[in-house]
Amino acid sequence: MAREDLPAIGQAGPPAAQAAPRPRRGLAGTLRNLRVAARGYFGRMIAARRSSSTRYRGGALASERISSVLICRVNARLGNALFLTPLIRQLHLLLPHATIDIACAYPQAPDLLGHLPGVREVIVFPYKGVHLVWRYLAALARVRGRRYDLVIDPMPNSTGSRIVVSLCYARLRLGFDSEHQWVSLTHAVPESLMPTHRALQPVFLLQQALGVTYEPARLQLSIGCDAREQAEARMLLRRALQLRGHDPGSAQPLGFFAQATGAKMLAREYWLKFWTSFLQLAPEAVPVEFLPTPHAAPIDPSFAALHVPRPRRLAAAMGQMSMFISADAGPMHLASSTTVPTVALFCASEPALYGPLKPSDLALDAARHSPAMLARFCHQHWQQYRARPNLEI
Repeated sequence: MAREDLPAIGQAGPPAAQAAPRPRRGLAGTLRNLRVAARGYFGRMIAARRSSSTRYRGGALASERISSVLICRVNARLGNALFLTPLIRQLHLLLPHATIDIACAYPQAPDLLGHLPGVREVIVFPYKGVHLVWRYLAALARVRGRRYDLVIDPMPNSTGSRIVVSLCYARLRLGFDSEHQWVSLTHAVPESLMPTHRALQPVFLLQQALGVTYEPARLQLSIGCDAREQAEARMLLRRALQLRGHDPGSAQPLGFFAQATGAKMLAREYWLKFWTSFLQLAPEAVPVEFLPTPHAAPIDPSFAALHVPRPRRLAAAMGQMSMFISADAGPMHLASSTTVPTVALFCASEPALYGPLKPSDLALDAARHSPAMLARFCHQHWQQYRARPNLEI
């Protein structure tokens, strides 16, 4: 079966108005929906009181001298931090002499994003823990200690980001113009025009403001891993395979991440049935489970397993797989940032907003298919891409 025949869901790219979000299930989903509704209400209320409205001057940024940029995405999730990578790379491509600072709440953002071209500093805002207020004020002081030519509010609905955007010193402010946009922007792009996928929206915003043609097919998540990180990852994988009696020289490792949270989680029994079916189709495959903590219980103790705490090293380890299969969670986006084909199993959120991006990636609906059926789809996808040369491990 060809890739186009597989039951892929949530292709990125259509206007946001066409995205049909799935209903959130359970208490966690209800609380999240309430937070989103409250955020939208207060945003609209503040926007209605603002003294100066945003204005859209298409292409006007192209005539501006920009040597320093601040990106504000004050969110603590790994996936949302990774969604900034296409924007950062486009910024460096279009404004190669500009320095880029990033305000982010993902605790390991410096390790994840600090090596990207053009990045000068990653300023981490706290999102929980002791001395929260003082740590937040310290991060804000670092932002306000510099003057920027341009600050970017890359998402249409991030209250935390807009607080930082409104308080920093910047000559130019770029963001989406929407009914709940309350920051006084100098340049704005209508929210109604933006694409669906959360990683594509910031790039669209920048390219529209600079008058650059938007080409979503060329965009994907990418952090890059150097030769040292790749060598360390090969050693980690070798040890994990040898521990379970596999020959590292001939093994066909398939990585997977099963331990998502809340409504995104698939039951352990589901995964066991999935791997039973998959290994019947491909007995030569060697499952390698990636664990979120050193003491997390594996799906199957007989499988090889890895726990890699730092995100760049984790990405390098994922890059040693012949394919990566993941529940809808941050590690799925990290796997998608590598060259390895990634299959995302969705059961709660909308893949049109959050699905993997590169051409060799695939999103499947775990809520509509049995474990055996998903195993067949994943096996077909693996067969399609495994013809590439095996990685040296």
